[in-house]
Amino acid sequence: MRKIRALAVAGALVSGLAVVASATPAHAETLRNVYYSSSDCYRYGDYGVQNHMWTSYRCDNQYNLWFLWSVP
Repeated sequence: MRKIRALAVAGALVSGLAVVASATPAHAETLRNVYYSSSDCYRYGDYGVQNHMWTSYRCDNQYNLWFLWSVP
């Protein structure tokens, strides 16, 4: 009986950790690409929204590069 209880507890812990590890926020932003110019970043961001690849996006300028972030 003791072995069965230990196995049940270990199984519950492992399955609980798997659920927590795979959970992601509903509206987490994803880095899509990095561009040298703002026009390329905004053009591809608009393209993704128009073709239903993502619902919204933003372009950030850091280190003289443009980072395209989107919400899937």
